[in-house]
Amino acid sequence: MKTVINGILLAFQFFTVVPINKELPLTKKTVTAMFSFLPWLGAVMGASMAAIFYILQTYTDISPMLTGFLLVFGYVIWTGGLHLDGFVDMGDAFFSYRNIEKRIEILDDPRIGAFGAMSLVFLVLTKIFFLSELVGQQDFNWIWLIAVPFFSRLGMSIYFIQTKSSKEKGLGYFFKQHLHPKFWLINTIFSTIIGTSLIVWLSGQWQLIVIILIIVVVAALLYKWWTIRNFRGSSGDLLGAFIEGMEAVLWITLLLFT
Repeated sequence: MKTVINGILLAFQFFTVVPINKELPLTKKTVTAMFSFLPWLGAVMGASMAAIFYILQTYTDISPMLTGFLLVFGYVIWTGGLHLDGFVDMGDAFFSYRNIEKRIEILDDPRIGAFGAMSLVFLVLTKIFFLSELVGQQDFNWIWLIAVPFFSRLGMSIYFIQTKSSKEKGLGYFFKQHLHPKFWLINTIFSTIIGTSLIVWLSGQWQLIVIILIIVVVAALLYKWWTIRNFRGSSGDLLGAFIEGMEAVLWITLLLFT
């Protein structure tokens, strides 16, 4: 039980702005527990956004566009922009059209370039526009605010577990070396079954959930191929970029199928 609690606290410590002012052990068990909990961390974040959505819809008369902006802004606050930073770095590195070694070097550069800035603008606008269209629908179901961060982090874990590290240093490499694939797989299967069942029950749209699961798995496999080809593997920035990009893809999917 202590390992599970430490894993949950590590997830909040490394992937959110929640202040966990405690030195936690980074062992194979705790790191595996952390990655196993990530989809549920997304669900916690989504639940808070669903609560904000309910308050906005019940007690205010703001437009769907402003609602979408506030929700996207809320997700950013939760992560402290950590994943957005990864997406920006990925944009700078990929659109530099340099060789792999130079791309990895740019990926590690904390400075933002023109291509990174453009990538950020297009990503944020995509999320705001599509989420605004969704929340503006009469039959919009609040459960999607929980489902999207849940499935995007599930996809990130699937990608990470099967992709080699792009370099033998950094936080991503450290986590990769301390991840126990067998226990992660067992925990993730249970999480997927439980989480998916709850979302199907609350949404009543099992066909759409199946489509989302297929998209998440296919996206993780394609992203693996793309990152190996362009960056030689995974890294911390690329993990954050996947989460941000996957969320955008899922908002688009929901609008197309609802």
